[in-house]
Amino acid sequence: MKAVAARILAVFLLVAVGPLDLYCQGFSSTTPAEGIQKSSSSSGHESRAYEFPSSESFSVPLTIVRPEPTTKLAKLNQLWNDPRPITSLIRDALDSKSPDNDNDSIPYCLLSDGFLVGNQHLFQISLFPRGRFAAGSSKDFKANKGPAAAYLKYYPNQYGDEVDIAWKLTLVDTLTNASLPVLSSGGLPRSNTTWSAAMTFCADNEDIESCGRAADWGCSTWFQNEVCAAVASGSIEARVEVQLYDSRKGESSFSIPPKGAVRAAYRSEKDAGRAGKPMEGDEMAVNPRLQERSFRVGEVIVPMANHPGEKMLEESFVTAGTDYRIMTMADKDGKPIFSTNDVPKDERKHVRLALRPCGWKLQQQVNQQKNQPTIQWPVEVEAGLLSTSALSRFNRASTVPRVTSTFERDKWAVILGIALALLPIPGTLFARNFVSLYAIPSASMDPTLAKGDVLLVEKFPNAFERTSRGDIVLFRPPSALTQIAGSINGNSLFVKRVVGLPGDTDIVLDPETKEVTLNGGERAKGPDRGLCDDEPLKLIDRFLEDGKGKYIDKLEDGEVYVVGDCKTVSIDSRVFGTLPTENIAGKPLGRIWPPSRVTFKKL
Repeated sequence: MKAVAARILAVFLLVAVGPLDLYCQGFSSTTPAEGIQKSSSSSGHESRAYEFPSSESFSVPLTIVRPEPTTKLAKLNQLWNDPRPITSLIRDALDSKSPDNDNDSIPYCLLSDGFLVGNQHLFQISLFPRGRFAAGSSKDFKANKGPAAAYLKYYPNQYGDEVDIAWKLTLVDTLTNASLPVLSSGGLPRSNTTWSAAMTFCADNEDIESCGRAADWGCSTWFQNEVCAAVASGSIEARVEVQLYDSRKGESSFSIPPKGAVRAAYRSEKDAGRAGKPMEGDEMAVNPRLQERSFRVGEVIVPMANHPGEKMLEESFVTAGTDYRIMTMADKDGKPIFSTNDVPKDERKHVRLALRPCGWKLQQQVNQQKNQPTIQWPVEVEAGLLSTSALSRFNRASTVPRVTSTFERDKWAVILGIALALLPIPGTLFARNFVSLYAIPSASMDPTLAKGDVLLVEKFPNAFERTSRGDIVLFRPPSALTQIAGSINGNSLFVKRVVGLPGDTDIVLDPETKEVTLNGGERAKGPDRGLCDDEPLKLIDRFLEDGKGKYIDKLEDGEVYVVGDCKTVSIDSRVFGTLPTENIAGKPLGRIWPPSRVTFKKL
């Protein structure tokens, strides 16, 4: 009893400190007051008593610019919970006060009118055309890179309300009535234009995303150019199909006994029993809880190793120690459900779970770097393969395999991450915005920077103004590089050497030597670019054939030409053309790893 009481207290304390993270996933706690849709504009059904599950559809224009706070307290709350870097907030504030601001810039956040699900549960769509982590505003939407984001926000009638829903969200350009494409459909069925998921929505303070509970949740899966074009023309609309499964009142962590987030965390920690441990003799028959666990959509699960279904899971790219979110769920006949408890016990093992790794974008990038096939997420697996071998993030037994799995993928990243986590809070905030570590992911800068080298990088504003010819810089990918590389985050950083500056002329790529000359035959500054190993497949030749930087008459203001130090591997300006100076995000202060190569001289 003491152990159980201690566990309940520990989970309660975990959630009780939630006010520090009160609105970490939401943009505001203000309830939308106008334009509330009470019934589906497409299905046209009237107000009635709903049976679960029920389906409704809504079409809501995204035209309301997120209002500015009217009080100092509200402003402080917004700044505290804004997910963007501090430098981005400062830049946006300066842009808004600039005399050159013509009010045609793409807003950071657009809102829809509120709409009522089941005639009582108020929701709202928030759209981030330049991404939720957008690095500054841009008046020219064609210059935007990376993903746009759309989120669903719940406004409970009173504290303790919660609702179980699944939803499908499509962004539409109403001028053409075309649905905007998505990078990933989230759940199943897969779609090129619709993002789907399911979640328990609750009050901000009861939000534990790992347990499938959120007040504000969505995804960065749309393409910025398409979204910003529709926003600029004032023709963007969200079309939402919502399936309502259940709703509850009085679900508060502060009730006696605790409900809400505390009960969800405790249930998540206990639900798997001894999942992942082999069982002997008649132990399973004596204790049925050891045979299987239940699953709910939205929750994050961690498969264990050394169990009968491990090989079958690996064939579906589901590996031990990795965090996967259950995006959607269906019974054996394909009917969407919210929990395995929604079907008879003998059918639960046949329930189909749509799984997607929590770091799916990063995993896609790693696969691309290793020339491995791109996995189409989500993948679908039967619950029976995981019911005795999957724990939650809250289960202490999942800690070791999770850390082990991550350590095997990139042990030095783990070590450096732990070191940063132990820094004092002011140091961490400073590092987050102005100084960071960058691990070299490829051989494109060999031999100057080898794969696995770790750089200490300064990211103070106006990095280009501190850049000279021959300097190594870190930059966000231009749109041409994004198109070549595919699904990369617009905030990802690449490293190259600046060889061409504004005003340089006659930049020419020699098709035989793959070297670059400029200003009438001057060799591009930097080391001998033939000292690195050739790439066996010689993929660079294919890229250079259609390269946008084979000949450039003149570099205009705001343009530079960058190349890697390994000409047989590097995808650089020879391939994607010029790099906008505004994309330069930082410069290396030195190399801090490995110990044998530590240096703080100019690289």
